[in-house]
Amino acid sequence: MKPIYGVGAVVYRIQPDGTIEILLIRKRKGFWSLPKGKLKRDEPALEAIVREVREETHVTAEVVDMLGSIDYLISGPRGQQRKIVDYYLLRAIKGRARPTGGSEQIVAVAWVPLAEAIDRLQRPRLRAIVRATQTLFSG
Repeated sequence: MKPIYGVGAVVYRIQPDGTIEILLIRKRKGFWSLPKGKLKRDEPALEAIVREVREETHVTAEVVDMLGSIDYLISGPRGQQRKIVDYYLLRAIKGRARPTGGSEQIVAVAWVPLAEAIDRLQRPRLRAIVRATQTLFSG
């Protein structure tokens, strides 16, 4: 069975005092997470992640760098399937972050200081992606 491909984002902004904040989302009955989604047919990954971030958070952002990929198994109607998500670092350009609700079922969106964002994320694979972001800023 073909893997499912997706894209995810660590969206950041820098406050006037130098604090780096990361944009987190929370879905209904879910944990704090990072924006992500599937690619539409023939859609380039970089366009897809900018679209997903805007659809899920109302924030327009630009791609800065590739952070890495996460590969895991999900259980669905067709049994276990491999999912591969490429994560990108995006810089917020404009827009007020707010939940979209609707089909995305996003109930909360928050700008969180980088170190606190790592603590809020429950999935180890997402914490690892945000830690990779942290090394980019501290390096």
